[in-house]
Amino acid sequence: MRLADKVQEWLNDREWDDKINLDEENQTSSVNFTYGINDQPFNMYIETDEERDFLKFYFYAPFNALSKKNVDCAVLFNHINLNTSSGSMTLNSETGRIRWHHIIDVEETDPSVITINNAFHAGSNSFKKWFDEITEVALTKTTAQEIIERLNAESEEESPEEAVPDSI
Repeated sequence: MRLADKVQEWLNDREWDDKINLDEENQTSSVNFTYGINDQPFNMYIETDEERDFLKFYFYAPFNALSKKNVDCAVLFNHINLNTSSGSMTLNSETGRIRWHHIIDVEETDPSVITINNAFHAGSNSFKKWFDEITEVALTKTTAQEIIERLNAESEEESPEEAVPDSI
């Protein structure tokens, strides 16, 4: 299977021993492993769908959001997704499971190891960049709005010349 072979090539390039699970009948494959981000063990999955020409990437946080934090997480993740160029952060509202996912349609292309590496790093970098904010909103009393206001204030401090004036 063409895409599964590319994922295996990527694993080999990284000198990882993880093995791809092939489902020849459904023309799919998957590999999962643990990857450390901010000293935390994230679950990573890469799946292929040969028939649809999809490469799928999933990072799962090592903790679940508290059930009463679903709305706050959704608000924060919307903010994150608006400020991220690839993939998206989501929450399973039933389980509280937090994940980043990205699907690449590679129809009529020959994806490279670099393509897979870029998608992998997009996910790991999203969690690296937003880890503190996600953790704070998902596991404490801090609201998404408080985090967003703090981020906006920090952004204004960094570039005061671009701040919107109070009046004209």
